[in-house]
Amino acid sequence: MAEEQRTHWLAQLRERGVVRVALSYAAIAWLLLQAADVTFEPLGLPGWAMRALIVAAILGFPVAVLLAWHFEIGDHGLSRDTAAADASRPRVHGIRRYADVAIIGVLLVVVAVLVVRQSDFGKPPLPEKPSLAVLPFENLSGDDAQAYFSDGLAEEVLDRLGQVPGLIVVARSSSFSFRGQGLDVRAIAERLGVAVILEGAVRRDGRRLRLNAKLIDGETGYQLWSGSFDREVNDVFAVQEELARAVIDAIVPVARGDTRAAMTVTPPTTSLTAYDLFLLGRSAQTLRGPAGREHLKKSVEHFEQALKLDPGFARAQGALANSLVLLMAYNEAGQPDPAELRRAESAVYKALSLNPDSSEAQGAYANLLRGTQRAGAEDAYRRAIELNSNNAEAWHGYAVYLSSQPGREAESDAATRRALELDPRSLVTWANYLDQVARTDRARFSEEMARVAVIFRDVPDALLSFVSANVMEGRPREGLMFFLAAQASDGPVTVSPDQARFSSAFPWRNLDEERVVREVEAALEANPSLRKGPIMFLLVDAYGMLGNESRLRELFTELMSSRGTENRDLNARMAFWYSVLGRYEEAARALELAEPIPDEPNSGGLGISIEVFQALPAKMRVYRATGRDAEADELAQRYLAKWRGARPKTRDAGAFEWTDLAALAASEGHRDEAVEALRRAMDESDLPYLFRPTLPWFKSLEGHPGYDALVRERQERIVRIRAEMLALEAAAKKETTP
Repeated sequence: MAEEQRTHWLAQLRERGVVRVALSYAAIAWLLLQAADVTFEPLGLPGWAMRALIVAAILGFPVAVLLAWHFEIGDHGLSRDTAAADASRPRVHGIRRYADVAIIGVLLVVVAVLVVRQSDFGKPPLPEKPSLAVLPFENLSGDDAQAYFSDGLAEEVLDRLGQVPGLIVVARSSSFSFRGQGLDVRAIAERLGVAVILEGAVRRDGRRLRLNAKLIDGETGYQLWSGSFDREVNDVFAVQEELARAVIDAIVPVARGDTRAAMTVTPPTTSLTAYDLFLLGRSAQTLRGPAGREHLKKSVEHFEQALKLDPGFARAQGALANSLVLLMAYNEAGQPDPAELRRAESAVYKALSLNPDSSEAQGAYANLLRGTQRAGAEDAYRRAIELNSNNAEAWHGYAVYLSSQPGREAESDAATRRALELDPRSLVTWANYLDQVARTDRARFSEEMARVAVIFRDVPDALLSFVSANVMEGRPREGLMFFLAAQASDGPVTVSPDQARFSSAFPWRNLDEERVVREVEAALEANPSLRKGPIMFLLVDAYGMLGNESRLRELFTELMSSRGTENRDLNARMAFWYSVLGRYEEAARALELAEPIPDEPNSGGLGISIEVFQALPAKMRVYRATGRDAEADELAQRYLAKWRGARPKTRDAGAFEWTDLAALAASEGHRDEAVEALRRAMDESDLPYLFRPTLPWFKSLEGHPGYDALVRERQERIVRIRAEMLALEAAAKKETTP
């Protein structure tokens, strides 16, 4: 009897079309929700819109079933079902009679989609050596001021993933550099050298937090995984953990080691306000460049405010220590300010006391020890790397430390390579690395230059930054190659017109001063505002090398008018060139206003520093010409002792300004020593930048057989390199000509 009733009810449901309507409703609702999940977030709809759609779909189901029970659709349209239970229902003719077949087809498609999405079918294979870049999460809050939060959330997830053994995670400075460029993820993956990209979008609406994230295969562009997290803002740390765990499950089954430490949720602070301030500080800390010191000071303010709210916030203390140590490097005096040093030391030791297992704190400690030349830096770097093998800054600092240790060039090279693997868009690491490679393997240097051109293809400003470094290191051809690569870049140039013009003319210094003069004079005529910029000093040095005293005086008069007669930097340059020209009284007056001339350069140009830019031999000529021989002798002996003691013990032992020693030795009459130093400079580079035979201290070496041979060799190199550079320009012009 019961079985007959069940059969009767099923027959009634089928007869009245209820089953068909229920299945149709479920299929259509599922498709609608899938479409909404994909489109609502990009359209900027609030989080409650999706929840409202889900509730409406659930509530609508019983309504649809009731309507199907009480109404029928026949050839005459919709009508109330008043027929007896066993009576036949109206039949539908035409295309509507195939509705059941269509519904079954839709359901089969839905099932197939679900099966494919939940399986590995069609997905790219997992990488054997998993590597990941986390792009900045998109801020969908409608408030640009909230960008720090979305960036901070991405960075926190990045840091958490960086603790997973076996997973290579690219540093923030590289992965975040693609912000707003609209590049395809495959292009980003290629330039960063990673297998997988993590993207995300964050909406912070009052106390609610919504995060959508997806993993994309870097080679194919296929989506490996996606997920959404809708929580209270208070649960931000749990969201980080859930996202990190999902990423690990998706791409790192081949990773070895214990991942529990990275996945364990230990909220870094109980104060969300302190956490907000910490994220603001991290945002400011990453902004370097010309205003780097001011950004670091701002980060210090945020970190200190966070620590006032939660003195036990170890992450904030570690970040504060890092900012204060970095600030010491921005000291224009070249030596740490005692007050800044004490403050940095206090912050570092406090960070270590709060969490001795913090890689960031250990890295800051190592940088502090290295910067103050104290023992223990290597152990601290090793500890920082042990705690987080993806700490790119620690690897870079360790590489710099190793480069200063005799006989450890191979270790330094390996550490630098690791730093570049983790932070492939770090300009400072690339500059150090290219300089190392250029000294040891020129063939490999060309290969690495090609890599740089690809990695920074969208950042012409970065390529331009390599121009002057290569020219100063005696590689004018490579400097021009970087300038031409910047010209061919597919990104916008944001450096000042002054800097762009400087980069155009600078590779020709030492090769064709007349061309430098023509290019700069033409640029100044086309854009008079450039006369206020540093490109004027490039013109000063070019006219000085050509011996054009009248034009040099005109430029000095103009610069004194615009910069002031007591400008120290300008007077240092004037003292240099008046000394070279033998105008010692004018040189002495300028030198008095320029003192003290710093040991290390803060900018570029002959005469502006004792080291590199040969202010010392020019200064000593002035002293000797004005009766200050004892002071000149004391200076000469002091710096000869210093530079002789700093000479590398082997020919491949690293960077050393041989021309400094050569210029000073020549001015003091040590001809053989000067020639031997110039020989070393010629061996280490194609064209030593400041070996200028027209300068008086080098002219004093004329007649020395070794020196005369070096001058001939130098001229032969100039002819060869100039021809190669003209060919490079012609080839670049041909490529860009339609």
